[in-house]
Amino acid sequence: MIQYKALEMHSHTLHSDGNFTPEELCRAAKQLQLDGIALTDHNTLSAHAYLISHPEASRIPVVTGIEWTTFFGHMLVLGAESSIDWRDAMPDTLDHYLKEIRAVNGVTGIAHPFEIGSPLCTGCHWDFAVHDWNLIDYIEVWSKAAPTTQFDNIQAFDMWTRLLNQGYKIAATAGRDWHWEGPTRLHSAATYIGVENGEVSTRSICDAIRAGRTYVTAGPVIDFQISSGQQTYAIGDSLHSGSCRGRIIVDPTVRQEIWGDFGIKVREVRIVANGDVVLSMPAEGTQESDFDLKLRPGWVRAELYGDALGETEKRIGFTSPIYVE
Repeated sequence: MIQYKALEMHSHTLHSDGNFTPEELCRAAKQLQLDGIALTDHNTLSAHAYLISHPEASRIPVVTGIEWTTFFGHMLVLGAESSIDWRDAMPDTLDHYLKEIRAVNGVTGIAHPFEIGSPLCTGCHWDFAVHDWNLIDYIEVWSKAAPTTQFDNIQAFDMWTRLLNQGYKIAATAGRDWHWEGPTRLHSAATYIGVENGEVSTRSICDAIRAGRTYVTAGPVIDFQISSGQQTYAIGDSLHSGSCRGRIIVDPTVRQEIWGDFGIKVREVRIVANGDVVLSMPAEGTQESDFDLKLRPGWVRAELYGDALGETEKRIGFTSPIYVE
């Protein structure tokens, strides 16, 4: 049985450039009612070694990860069973390293691909040339504690959509790029990941990302399914094109005490297929809707729009696709 769990997918400690100790990071994540975190320090796994030797320090499941930090982009690598040396990776040779990561059961995600680069953050902008996008498992399309109207997030979201339109199956995630707790509480989206039997572990999270079972939300949780014939298809699944029946549930009761103070309210649900809005429905409170669809080959996802952080008509959440053959 697949259960969706809330995770922070991009975090740092003082083992690289964060201010958190590993214990403080775990405690902060627990306070946000997260079910797990991916600990992705820059170019080091030493915080994971610390948590292994101090198991009492981890108050929450921690996914093994690292942020490859290069002059040509930052890449999140999760679950690799051995380290792959990134130091000789050049803009045109990344595919070689992606294959090596996959060979040791790692998954790869592009971090903040449109972050400002030099001189403010040398290497933060994604400048690697990916020749085979089938080797990329996910893209961080919502970065930091920022509104989804932030230009670099819009660019990342559009990049992901273009790749889906080209036929690639790539999941989406959010990441706070969490380095410290500031004096003012900020809000960001969580990544919900569908794991077998609700188990949050490095392996279960990697398996779920490969299967495309992710959605991102700054507020209510989402359940999106499509029925065709006697079969029901969920996020990450593939079905045949043609007439079908969709179903979406938007539940604002989960973790509401975490996000409810930021003025988040869903006003509209959109069903987007191959980049086009094929259905729009008003929404308020708990939403449970069934609807007819006629799908062409490609993909379909659900998106939530509404109020947040004092603004209106903002993208609040979205699912990774259900694919259509």
